[in-house]
Amino acid sequence: MAPGLCKAVGWSVVAMWIFGLQNYIIGYTNSLPGDDFNRTVGLLWLATGLCGAVFLCMNCSRGVFFADSEETPLSSALLPSSEPPPLPLMPKVVTVAGGIAIGGAQLFMKLSFAADPEAMGPLASVVCADVILVSLLCHFFYNERLTPGQWGSVALVFAGLVTMAGPFGGGGGGVSLTGFGFAVCAMLCFGASVFSVRVAAVGGLSAASGFIARTICMGVVGVLPLLCADWSGVTPLGVALPMLCGLLQASGVYAINEALGAGPYTSIAIAIFGSNSVVVLLLSAVLEAKVPPPSGLFGMGLTAAGCITVSLFAKQPDPHKSSARCTAVASPMMSRGTAP
Repeated sequence: MAPGLCKAVGWSVVAMWIFGLQNYIIGYTNSLPGDDFNRTVGLLWLATGLCGAVFLCMNCSRGVFFADSEETPLSSALLPSSEPPPLPLMPKVVTVAGGIAIGGAQLFMKLSFAADPEAMGPLASVVCADVILVSLLCHFFYNERLTPGQWGSVALVFAGLVTMAGPFGGGGGGVSLTGFGFAVCAMLCFGASVFSVRVAAVGGLSAASGFIARTICMGVVGVLPLLCADWSGVTPLGVALPMLCGLLQASGVYAINEALGAGPYTSIAIAIFGSNSVVVLLLSAVLEAKVPPPSGLFGMGLTAAGCITVSLFAKQPDPHKSSARCTAVASPMMSRGTAP
């Protein structure tokens, strides 16, 4: 196995476990005594924002929004100066919106897991289906055409969703429709966030800038639920776990950056760390003996297979362009915590 491939696979596995653990903890907070929804969500967002603030302080001279000259080769070639051109308004707006969307996704994920604690694994696989949504959006808006194999993956995902919450699951021990609905909302928010990164990258925004802006945006928004939170009966664990989720979010993004920067192995990396719903299922089964119903497991398998193969069936990137491609993809994958 090539050294670059070993690095990509290794960091992808690390990211998969980090995001799987994060998603499991989000669901576990629902069972904590004295858990307050506003407090948990607010602390999670605040911790993520603090990570972004640390990265900002490491190089505050560039500010929050900036474009790296190496990421805009066309503009650099046209301008005699080595300074990157000023960023237009659109990349900044969609980046802020993407940060809010990530926060909304984590909010809906917590609601989803609370509605059906026994089916956290299948519900997490619904959330991970955001890769399908992004693939479809890029197919229609950016002419990034899906291959026949990828269309088959889309069909697999829809078959899995129907199996979990449709006529085959309803009334027969399937996934809760309420939990499924919240999981779909989380998936839509994550997909919107990832697509916003694609839009911002086209506008010349640096991947590092996108990470800083999104996390800081989450931290600022996190102040609102904290002001409305009920702090009576709060336990140290009720504070530590949400804060840990925020740190895991940033750590997962770092692992993904390393995986995608290892070479032209984007499809393999996404297929691995996009399977974090399996980690959620394993943790739920081992630590809490929570096993979803057969229809939920089968639907999860179909959905996970579709999410994995949609990446593996993608057209392989040009090795000479892999570096720029990896940089552009690294930032959007931070929604996988959930995404990251």
